[in-house]
Amino acid sequence: MHVLLTGASGFLGSVCLGSLLETPGVRVTALRSGATDKKLPVAVPEIQLPEKFEPSALEDALSSDMPTHVIHVGALASPELCENSPEMAFNANMRATQALATFAARVGAHMTTTSTDLVFDAALASSTGFTERSLPCPRSIYSQSKMGAEDATLSVAHGTVVRLSLLYGNSPSAPSAFAWMEKAFKAKEKVTLYHDEFRTPIHVRDAAATLILLTQRKIQGLWHCGGPERLSRVQFGLQFAEALGYDASLIESTSRLARLHRPMRPEDVSLNSDKLKSTFGLAGKTVREALTLFREERSNS
Repeated sequence: MHVLLTGASGFLGSVCLGSLLETPGVRVTALRSGATDKKLPVAVPEIQLPEKFEPSALEDALSSDMPTHVIHVGALASPELCENSPEMAFNANMRATQALATFAARVGAHMTTTSTDLVFDAALASSTGFTERSLPCPRSIYSQSKMGAEDATLSVAHGTVVRLSLLYGNSPSAPSAFAWMEKAFKAKEKVTLYHDEFRTPIHVRDAAATLILLTQRKIQGLWHCGGPERLSRVQFGLQFAEALGYDASLIESTSRLARLHRPMRPEDVSLNSDKLKSTFGLAGKTVREALTLFREERSNS
């Protein structure tokens, strides 16, 4: 099994890289943009390509050692940056994926692409969350570019799309999305969180394990990968403070409407991951379980 991995120096990608290298019989090659200055957390073969590339250039770079699998984690993931730079967003998220999908189809490789719960950013989830059958309604540039990536991946014979919810946890090469929150707690500063923005947070290790399992088994189609709980930002913060021993009274609740965002932050993009659970038994840890495990690992290190 030879995996071509994009985004290997990012938050999720570096966790995937570490897990893949611990999997018997797996070789990894990191596909990276020539513009990146991030170092990989471990040494693996790398291919550096310009931001805009053609499938033939990738084939030339790999020579005869073609991958059997592609895991496409790399993306321009900041909704604000995408909104301000639409051309960059569509190049990084949609057109790059189209080129990779063309390459994967040409060499017969299975391709797994990550997407986002924010493809539902203009609708409200039902009480049980959005399923794979729910109709996406992307409004932001970021979510539109990721929908383009989904379409490109699912258009090939061996394509898989995994929509991820909000990621948290530790990563070898990038801080968690909640690193700022822990920094504020440690400094005993106010932690302002939204009470009206709901996600289904998934621990980064659980997300990586799901991607690798679907890739190894060459599973196809669309899959939702969120955590087992629908939580507001405030609810997450309270569990974060409790599990790690911080002062929860520092949390200040506010509405997402109280601050101007571009694009506007959606109210509820909770994912229903029952398909993943019923098919493979993958449910993911609750936030409390994951943070308790993290606290224990930290105290033992």
